[in-house]
Amino acid sequence: MKKIGVKLALLMTAIIVASSILSFFASMILSPNLPGEHRKNHEVIATSLRKLEQETALDLDSMIEVTDTSIYEVQVREGGKDGLSVETIERLDENEVVFSFEKGRIRGLKALVMIRGEVVEIRLNQGYSLLSFTAYRLWDSLLFFVAIGALLAMIITRRVVRPILRLSEGTQQVAGGDFDVEIDVNSEDEVGILTENFNRMVKELKNMEVLRKDFISNVSHEFKTPMASIKGFATLLKDPDLNREQRNEYVNIIVEETDRLAHLSSNLLKLSKLENQEIPDAPEEFSLDEQIRRTVLLLEPRWSGKGLDVQLNLEEHFLEGNEELLQQVWVNLVSNGIKFSKQGGTLKVNSREDEGGIMVEIIDEGIGMTPEVKARIFEKFYQGDSAHGGEGSGLGLPLAKRIIEYYRGSIDVESEPGQGTIIKVHLPERLSMDPGRERQRNA
Repeated sequence: MKKIGVKLALLMTAIIVASSILSFFASMILSPNLPGEHRKNHEVIATSLRKLEQETALDLDSMIEVTDTSIYEVQVREGGKDGLSVETIERLDENEVVFSFEKGRIRGLKALVMIRGEVVEIRLNQGYSLLSFTAYRLWDSLLFFVAIGALLAMIITRRVVRPILRLSEGTQQVAGGDFDVEIDVNSEDEVGILTENFNRMVKELKNMEVLRKDFISNVSHEFKTPMASIKGFATLLKDPDLNREQRNEYVNIIVEETDRLAHLSSNLLKLSKLENQEIPDAPEEFSLDEQIRRTVLLLEPRWSGKGLDVQLNLEEHFLEGNEELLQQVWVNLVSNGIKFSKQGGTLKVNSREDEGGIMVEIIDEGIGMTPEVKARIFEKFYQGDSAHGGEGSGLGLPLAKRIIEYYRGSIDVESEPGQGTIIKVHLPERLSMDPGRERQRNA
C-alpha cells in the first residue's frame, strides 16, 4: 500500500503532466506566431531564388540546390500551373509569392513562386510540421515544468502529511496505553480539526481509564467484603461445638451477605447494560401512580419495621415506556428514603403534573446530607453515611439516575443535615429514548 504522501505526489505530478500536455496543444493551435515565422522563412527563400535568377546565370536546378535546406524543401511543382486557380496564376505572373496551407495548420504552409517560367514550390520537408516545431520549442520548458512541479508537489505534500504522521504516531502511543499524548494544533483546516478532536478524544479516554481503574478497585473491594464474610462464617460453621443459636446466626449472616452480593451483581449488570445501550426499548402504557403504590407495598416490611408513617399523594398518570425499568427507580429511591429515615418518622411520596411532564417527589425526615455528600451521591459505590454502609452497595442512586437520564428525565436533590431529604424526579409523558443515545445505539 502506497503512503498517502506518495499518492498525493503522484496525483499532483499527473495533474501537472496533463496540464502541460494540454497547454502544449493549446500553444500550438492558438499561437499565431509560429505560422508567421514560417511565412517569413518562405519569403526569404523565395527572395533568394529571385535574386539568383536576376544576378546569376544558374539554371533552375542549380538555384534550387543552393536554396534547399534540411528543413525546407524547394522543388518544381509537378504539373506546373495545372490545378491552380486563375487568381493564383495571375499573381504568380506578376512575380508575387503566393501562400497556402497544406493539410491544415498541423502540416504547415507552402509558398509558390515563378522562377524562369516554372512554378517553384517551397514547403516543409516531410519530417517536419508545425506540430514538430512546436514540440521542439516547448519540450525543454515542458521538462522543466514537470520537474519543478514534481518538486513543489513533494514539498507541499510533506507539509500536508506531517500532521497526519504526527496523528499516526499519537494513535500508536494511545494504542500502547499512553493517554498523555497531546498534538499541537497549528492549522484551522480539516487536519487541524481532526487533530483537535484527537486531543479531545485522548483526554476523554484518559478520564475513562481513571474511572475504569477506580471502578475495578471499588468492585474488587465491594466483592471482597461479602465474600470474606461468607468464607469466614462458613469456616466457623465447621466447628462441631457450635450450639444451635450460634449456627443459625452464622447462617443468617451468610444469607445476608449472599443477598448483598447478588444485589451488587444485579445492579452492576443493569448499569453495564444501560451504559452499552443493550436494554431494548419496548414501550408500553402503564399507570405511574399504581406502579409507585406497588413499590411501596413491596417495601412494606422495611418501612413498617421502622414504624414509618408512609403518606402517598399520587395523581393519576399514565406513561408509555419500559415499566420494569422505571420500577427499579422507585425501588431504589424509596428504599433510600426508608433507610435514612428516623425511627417512627414520616415518608412522603407525591406526584403531580409538571411543565412538559410529571414530577415525583420522595420526601423523608431522615438525617439529611452535607453539601459534600450531596455532590457525590450519584457516584458509583459512594456511600456517604458509614453507619448504613453495610446496607447497600452504593449503586442504587447511580442506577436510578442513569435510567432517568436514559429516558430524557432529570433528578434533583434538596437536603440539609438533620433536615431530611427531598428527591425530585421529572419525567416526560412518553419515556422515549434520548435521541443522542439512540443514534449511538443505532450506529
